[in-house]
Amino acid sequence: MKSRKEIMEDDNDNGFCALPFLQYSTYNGGRYRLCCMAREPEQNVNQEELGIDGTWNHDYLKDVRKKMSKGEWLPECVECQHLEKNDIMSSRQWENYSWRDYTPALVKEAEENDWELETPLQFDFRLGNLCNLQCQMCNKEASHLVSVERGVMLEKDLGIEHGDWHGNISNKKEALLQPGIDWDSFDAMLPKALKIKMIGGEPTVAADMFKLLDKATESGHAEHIHLSFYTNITNMQDKWLKQLAKFQQVVVNCSLEGMFAMNDYLRPPSKWDSVWKNFDKLVKFSCTPEGKNIKVRVTTVNQVTNALHFANFWRYMHEYQLENPTRGIGMSSNQLIEPNYYSMAHSPQWLREEQETQILQFLSEIKDSPHYEDYEEPLMEIVNFGKDPEHAYDREIMKQYIEVTENYDIFRGHDIMTVAPEFTKIKKEVYGTI
Repeated sequence: MKSRKEIMEDDNDNGFCALPFLQYSTYNGGRYRLCCMAREPEQNVNQEELGIDGTWNHDYLKDVRKKMSKGEWLPECVECQHLEKNDIMSSRQWENYSWRDYTPALVKEAEENDWELETPLQFDFRLGNLCNLQCQMCNKEASHLVSVERGVMLEKDLGIEHGDWHGNISNKKEALLQPGIDWDSFDAMLPKALKIKMIGGEPTVAADMFKLLDKATESGHAEHIHLSFYTNITNMQDKWLKQLAKFQQVVVNCSLEGMFAMNDYLRPPSKWDSVWKNFDKLVKFSCTPEGKNIKVRVTTVNQVTNALHFANFWRYMHEYQLENPTRGIGMSSNQLIEPNYYSMAHSPQWLREEQETQILQFLSEIKDSPHYEDYEEPLMEIVNFGKDPEHAYDREIMKQYIEVTENYDIFRGHDIMTVAPEFTKIKKEVYGTI
């Protein structure tokens, strides 16, 4: 397989993306969107009302396919544009590479049939926003508990709501987004499905998760399906592991922002000891004959709060890989873009420079490691993002960061100084005094 750098270098550098030609994607609120990175379209396409059939060849999607075949960049795709501009491999680039053997035929089929296509090859299911965590950087679409918590905070006059990111509904029932799956259409399309992505909320607590896995395994179609699973690994059931083992290939993406106190701070009410126990269990299962089809990947999000914790977390993971026999653990990094007050794009220059120093020091330590290349590419993307001249310190945005952080600390009984003592320096820079 090509490296991230090679995939980016081979890219045609236009707005074409394979996904509208092969992926059916849901969103937690029942609306359709092109992929997990895409902005919502101006045109409301409610997949709950239309079903899979009605959505898959909706006029909106037909128009998207037509425009993308010409290489046009769509307004919905600004996140990928932003990443590529900063020399970070985008979802568009990765999907184009992954589906390179299928795309030409699909584009030709669409052109010959008024931009309609028979059936998706990949399903990207958001199973609702039911979640057992209240991650500080999360939003109401991905965790009903975040929405509920923020609603209670506003009732208690704890801070300013910067945009609509967190939500503000105090009633748990009203905060829940649980889009239904068009099971009849899914059953009919399952024989030709090649990949399924399952995302939440937290999919392991979603009622539809086991129903979907059961349909794939009991029908025998799991044997030709690649499954991509995204989880906070707080709910490690043996039943779930045994179901995963029945698919042709599985990638379990474990969302982790740091270890020990940093995990507990950013991802309450999870506890690091329990999370790590589950992670170790998953890795060890993937090393058994039964779980040999499972690939474990760690996905971590770089943001202001964990910036100076980031290199140490990757060092921790590297030591684990060296000390434990595994089939290999994938490591990936993502830049947090929204909400903007958590993004490193607006952080003080010294914070980015100090993070760069720490990352380069870690890479120098492991230059002779067999895992070096797996770590070097994603970490250098973090470094390059921080060095982008367009990413300038913004006092007003960082003021929002301070306000939101301090209000969370008051409400949760936390103290950011225990995990990120550099917060004092940020605050001093913003206000001049503390």
